[in-house]
Amino acid sequence: MSNRPVLLTTGSTVAAAENIVSWLIPALQGDSPDQVRAIERHIGQFNTPAEVKTYLSDRSGCIRITALRIRNIRQRAGGTVGDVIWGAYVMATDSWGHSRDTRCEVIVGKLVRRIASRDAAAGMKAERAPVSISADNIYSAGLNELGLTLWAVTWEQEFRLDEEIDINALPDFLRLGATFVVNDGATEIQGDIDVREEHE
Repeated sequence: MSNRPVLLTTGSTVAAAENIVSWLIPALQGDSPDQVRAIERHIGQFNTPAEVKTYLSDRSGCIRITALRIRNIRQRAGGTVGDVIWGAYVMATDSWGHSRDTRCEVIVGKLVRRIASRDAAAGMKAERAPVSISADNIYSAGLNELGLTLWAVTWEQEFRLDEEIDINALPDFLRLGATFVVNDGATEIQGDIDVREEHE
């Protein structure tokens, strides 16, 4: 049980991101070559290959959903809405005898088809259908050395920004997978870090 005070998400994209994650999980999360082990809300863009690897530790793939920008925020009958530019970072490694680049492209294809489907707006609890859907290969030598492929799928979609949920109702972030490289790359340490539930 948490002793954290209530923090409501009014005016943010937190509820919208959680709705997107919940809608993507049935189609894209699982244990097969064209699925990922985790689909989660993310904090923003990635800056370094090592940061990408942190979120992929002990997984053959994952999708991280983040709000990149909110444009045209306005009041409308029933509340505040805005045009949210979303990013879905799709990561994959070599697994099940398939190369990471092939797996990642296949997963991206499934993700894009799901986002572009007729039931996307209702499924994501959005105000309208997604527009400007695109997919970009984020190749770099650093990512390649880490043994993973990364694509970014982006789209714009109108969402209600005043859907209240209590942050305490969301899953707790209790464990972090980490990879540490020391001795100029000669030693690699991998493991899980337990994060404290309560902060004083």
